[in-house]
Amino acid sequence: MTGDALRWLEGAVILALVALLFVAMARTWRTRARRQADTVRPVPVPSGLGPAAGSWDGFTVATTRADQPLERITAGGLGFRGRGGVTVHDTGVVLHHAGTDDRWIAADAVRGADRATTAIDRVVEPGGLVRLRWTATGAAGATDLDTYFRFPEGGAAALAALQGLTTTHEPPHTAGEGTN
Repeated sequence: MTGDALRWLEGAVILALVALLFVAMARTWRTRARRQADTVRPVPVPSGLGPAAGSWDGFTVATTRADQPLERITAGGLGFRGRGGVTVHDTGVVLHHAGTDDRWIAADAVRGADRATTAIDRVVEPGGLVRLRWTATGAAGATDLDTYFRFPEGGAAALAALQGLTTTHEPPHTAGEGTN
């Protein structure tokens, strides 16, 4: 075999391996999305919500299982990073994500909101992400999730609105509760 033929053969083998890797990645992604489909079903936005407390646009960084920032949720259009944001109403939150239908999260499914620094493959300055903590209900039961956002102005107003929503729907705590 000549040197040119050997190089062509090596190139073809490498190209085939790369193609095989991409096929395996696509199959894994589809399998994960199918497995999560019953867990994280999309909930359409109800009509007649009334005025919003506010709406913020930025980037949806990721949605993961609660407190597992490396366990990406791929179902229901939540798997990709992209333009997105939130609209907060007194009865819940509308998640906006480019390329997918808006998703409704009722106020009683919102578990909280806070700041984060990392999510999957994104690391930003301390507290540079807004994390919405919520519970999705599907055929497989309830699943606690975290959705991370990056807002251009830091998202202080969005965070305050989300935190205000969670505090208005939490049961009141009495003095001494949870202490020993």
